Amino acid sequence: MKLIHAILSVIFVIIITSCDNPKKSSNTKEISDFDYNGTIKEVIQTSNYTYCFVTDDNNEHWIAISKADLKPGQTLYFNQGLEMIDFHSKELDRTFPSVFFVQKASTEPNSMSKLMPETTKPVKPEIVKYNSNVEKAKDGISIAELYSNIKKYDGNVVKIRGKVTKFNGGILGKNWIHIQDGTDYDGNFDLTVTTLESVNVDAVVTFEGTIATDKDFGAGYTYSVIMEQAVIIQ
Repeated sequence: MKLIHAILSVIFVIIITSCDNPKKSSNTKEISDFDYNGTIKEVIQTSNYTYCFVTDDNNEHWIAISKADLKPGQTLYFNQGLEMIDFHSKELDRTFPSVFFVQKASTEPNSMSKLMPETTKPVKPEIVKYNSNVEKAKDGISIAELYSNIKKYDGNVVKIRGKVTKFNGGILGKNWIHIQDGTDYDGNFDLTVTTLESVNVDAVVTFEGTIATDKDFGAGYTYSVIMEQAVIIQ
């Protein structure tokens, strides 16, 4: 089995994550649609993810996929994932020295049609609309303006001021923040922001970042509109 070293860029230009990929079996003879495989030794279930401790040819690593019915002893076939070092699961209150977040996995080696359904199903967070009345940033736009003209702003850097309604830190190497400013366009009132900045829920901040559309980061993170590489400005 060969050790493959890859530098994975997860869309965000400002974050480059170096990782050692899971190992590819050197004695796998069948033609497989997946790059790696191993025997599941341990399974930990959470509300959204299934963590599998996979071993193969004296190598071992933790794999995280969207929630699926797996059991120890099964062979898991999977594609390249994003390695997170010292990843802390709040739900488990456990820190994994290394865990690979994998988007595609199956117990079948050579049939993508037999993928476990949950492995590609996005995990949609519950979005609650709050009473916010936030003044628009100078030279900025509102959330309603963004959604009303997505094509105009796609790929461009914009400023949006809003109230932080949700904060999830340390996921895929960055912080995921939801903001609202009280505006609404066709039922769209919430914007997801990814950043290295840390903020408190209920804080009113101005983010400047790049707007992107139809982004699928794997591991359940799929967004029609998102602000990336965001920084807080005065």
